[in-house]
Amino acid sequence: MKKFICILLIAVLTLSMAACSKEKESQDTASKTTEGESNSANSETETKELFKIKAYGEIDPQVSAQQIIAKEMGYFEEEGLEVENILLSGPSERAALVASGDAKLSFQSTYNNISLAANGVEIALLAPLANAGGTQSVVARGDLKITSAKDLEGMKIGMTSGAGVYIAIRRMCDELGVDINKIEFVTLQAADQIAALERGDIDAMACWEPWVGKAIDNGGQLLFSGFKSNLPEKKGDVHWIDFHMTVQTTKAFYDENPEQVAAVLRALNKATTYINENRHEAAEIIAGKINLEVDECERIMGNNVYSMEFNQEFVDGTNTMANFMMETGNIDAVPDFYSYSYPEALEKVLPDLVTIEK
Repeated sequence: MKKFICILLIAVLTLSMAACSKEKESQDTASKTTEGESNSANSETETKELFKIKAYGEIDPQVSAQQIIAKEMGYFEEEGLEVENILLSGPSERAALVASGDAKLSFQSTYNNISLAANGVEIALLAPLANAGGTQSVVARGDLKITSAKDLEGMKIGMTSGAGVYIAIRRMCDELGVDINKIEFVTLQAADQIAALERGDIDAMACWEPWVGKAIDNGGQLLFSGFKSNLPEKKGDVHWIDFHMTVQTTKAFYDENPEQVAAVLRALNKATTYINENRHEAAEIIAGKINLEVDECERIMGNNVYSMEFNQEFVDGTNTMANFMMETGNIDAVPDFYSYSYPEALEKVLPDLVTIEK
């Protein structure tokens, strides 16, 4: 009997050990399966290549604010893009790269777009990014007494030949009854205007940022900008110029890469929202990338309206600029706006931002 009980106990223990072994084996298999699936998913994410592209802009918070923020905040990467930002000192360097097709994605002003289109370069303007009309300004000597806008008649204003700020001056003259033909315009490059103002060679300078801020810091007085007037008979908000910064691609890139074009626009829209909701933090990020003091960067940004809305104001402002460029001999003919602008791209991904009807 004892022998039978012993045999029975041994049998029970053997069965229990076998069951435990099978349970552990099952758990190990499940664990390995889960681990394998996880590794496979991670591997798939890691091996999914981002679309690589170089983005050409400028060392300027007016032109390249969203471009910089989209890169530094990871918005481009979130949209499947690996963007290398190349910030140039001015538009002339970039124009040649766009014309050759090397700069497939670029950031610049409508002035530059019009010039390229008028010269037969096929581009696809995708969206406005900022209206920098508030930075197009006329700054007078600090000791100059202005009792009326008509006091500008007979005065010398330094200005770069063909500068868009002339549109604001002309509209001011039309509205306030100033004879623009009685103003003497002295052709000076932006960097030379401040010294000429300090020497008294000119009474005022017509320029843009960062030269406007530097002139004011040196004792100059802001008479008016495209969006604000300090003239005696017209103080406050005005609308004397639209000067938009934009994003565009070459036409070939636009035709061949619709998904990437949409991804760029989504990323830039995120950047625009960030700039408008976190102006100081955005200025800190941008200033660090363009070697500018944060306060100066934030001041310049404060004069811009950051928006991607493709509206009639944008279209009209661009066409006004194109007509001005033809008047001043910078282009031979005004290109049709829709020959180089493609609101359809923005409308597909962010329809609420497109309010014009072609």
